[in-house]
Amino acid sequence: MAEEEKRPKPLPSSLRGRRRYIAYQVISEDKILFSDLLNTMWHSILNFLGESGAAETDLMVLKNVYEDKRQMGIIRCSHLSVEKVRAALALIQRIGDVRVVIKVLGVSGTVDATKKKFFGEISLTEFTK
Repeated sequence: MAEEEKRPKPLPSSLRGRRRYIAYQVISEDKILFSDLLNTMWHSILNFLGESGAAETDLMVLKNVYEDKRQMGIIRCSHLSVEKVRAALALIQRIGDVRVVIKVLGVSGTVDATKKKFFGEISLTEFTK
């Protein structure tokens, strides 16, 4: 029998950090590339909170949820740092040479609920009820 890789057990849900999902929309004069938006967001958060504060936010910008057409997306962060992240997003005024405003649409506890509330997505299971 071959030696199996020993992987650590995943943390139980009671020990994991509580997360919130922030839905946002970029309002701009021109289309904004996701990579430019991501760099600007991180730059703003690092300038506003510093490296230690940015690490405490447990921030992650969800790439697979971003809609280029409507320029809407979702950010995951710690439940304790929602207001700090909102403030850092409000400080963004330009991405490259384009003037922008990042509008926070709202905050939710799961990705699915965020999509339903703020993106207007409907799951197929709702039609079977």
